[in-house]
Amino acid sequence: MSPQSLDNNSDKNDKNDKNLNEKPTTTTPSHSQITSTSSSMTTRTTTSSARNMADRKATTAAILNTPSLEDGAPWYKKFMLSYLDGLLSLGAARPLTPIDLGGPSEQDKAKNTFDSVKEIYDSQARGKKSVKSALWRGFGPANFFLALGLYFVSAGLLFLPVLILNDLVEYFQTNQASKTVVDPWLEVAALFFVPVAVTVLQAQSNVIMSHAAVYVRTAVSLLIYDKILRVSASGRSKTSTGAIVNMMSNDTTQLQRFIQFSSFVMVAPVQVGASLFLIYKQVGVATFAGLGFLVLLAPVNVFIFMFVGKYRRATLKESDARVRLVNEILAGVRIIKFYAWERPFREQVEELRERELHNLTMLAYISAVGFSMIMLSAPIILPIIVFAVYIGVSDEPLTASKAFTTVALFNIMRFPFAFMPMGFLQYIQAKISLGRLDFLMGLEELEDYVEIGSDAAEVAAADEGVEVEIVDGTFKWVKDPDAAAADAGEDADDEDKSKGGAVVKPDGGVDGDDVEVDVPLVGDASPRNVLEGVALKLERGKLYGVVGSVGSGKSS
Repeated sequence: MSPQSLDNNSDKNDKNDKNLNEKPTTTTPSHSQITSTSSSMTTRTTTSSARNMADRKATTAAILNTPSLEDGAPWYKKFMLSYLDGLLSLGAARPLTPIDLGGPSEQDKAKNTFDSVKEIYDSQARGKKSVKSALWRGFGPANFFLALGLYFVSAGLLFLPVLILNDLVEYFQTNQASKTVVDPWLEVAALFFVPVAVTVLQAQSNVIMSHAAVYVRTAVSLLIYDKILRVSASGRSKTSTGAIVNMMSNDTTQLQRFIQFSSFVMVAPVQVGASLFLIYKQVGVATFAGLGFLVLLAPVNVFIFMFVGKYRRATLKESDARVRLVNEILAGVRIIKFYAWERPFREQVEELRERELHNLTMLAYISAVGFSMIMLSAPIILPIIVFAVYIGVSDEPLTASKAFTTVALFNIMRFPFAFMPMGFLQYIQAKISLGRLDFLMGLEELEDYVEIGSDAAEVAAADEGVEVEIVDGTFKWVKDPDAAAADAGEDADDEDKSKGGAVVKPDGGVDGDDVEVDVPLVGDASPRNVLEGVALKLERGKLYGVVGSVGSGKSS
């Protein structure tokens, strides 16, 4: 081996030993690199959110510009709902998109709904404003009574196949010795066409009531949103964010469900009464045994409805408190993290949630036991009681026509009798929701105290550099006189001293120090002045700030 090759090998070994002796190093990114990475991630997130928002806006605009399938359909397709045939065929071929559904009907659009209800609500007399009245007049009593009339007619037609069945069974039972009301083949044909007519009429009634439900939910949601934008500080102190969130979600849903149940609830007592009358025509006094069973169930119904209302109110109360606490936690999450207060706040939320779940569990038990076991089983027990009493007290045999007709009538009565309590439950919940909405809509609002008169243009033309000017202004904390008088009559013992709003009174007051006085809003016809002799000019294009110690009159 040559000396040169030995030298080369020695150099390689030295390099390998050097590499082995060197410790591995980890590169730590600098603060500027971390900040740059964080900024880029934030930028990408913001860009993605903006893009998603733009896509949603574009999709919404496209849907609103798409013609409504219902509004563009001729009357006969609306009557048979056949304008949905193409949509159903398309849905069977591929998943539907919002564009495929078409735009909303004109009567369901938010602007039209809100404008009509808001106009009616504002036109009502002070102290007698009612959300229920505004919704009733806004949707139109004629539409509601049309839907109710269609459902009444369909409910009446339900009894026609039962009567036809009784006539046909007697006809065949006596070997055609008895005559039918009309030709037997016509009665057989009626057994097919009458249920079809019932289905069509009920579908039309459900369409109208569905529009009414959407109308009510949309109008109430926008009324709440419009109200919370204009409520004053004293009004906000009487409610909470949790209560408003619950109104926007739960209360509007309860009203929507009640509207969908309303026609059924109103027709159900008539159906039950007519069924009992026709059963009496078949089995005579044995019907009173079933009627007595229904009377015995009345205290059970009262007990169920009483506890449903109680636990419904308790659930709403706990839900409002929980949502309010969660919002406060989210607003102050940085302070909570600084002081490691996660566990105490979590325990408070869990405690409220446990109470809420307890109330919901009780509601579920009452619904399961009261409605499912008792109400649904009653129509099954009724024919057993009636037939047992009929066999025991009647000398006549229980014929096939009487048995089939009675069972058919009990089947008609079964669903109205079972769902009637659920409708009353929805009524109780809707009544509670309307009371909460009336309370919210009755809260004090911010008033437009600054009025721009005809001389505003002259002042602006004389001095274009001044945006706002106050000359010898006098300020006081007051409410609207009518609202103050109404509150004084309703809450004479109320000790609420919160401020309502500032009023500018440019009538040349007496010079005095800027002080803030606690002036009662209720029960004082002429509250004292807070600021007097104020002269102020604010130039256009400049930023101003009010600086002063606590209690010096900055808020005023």
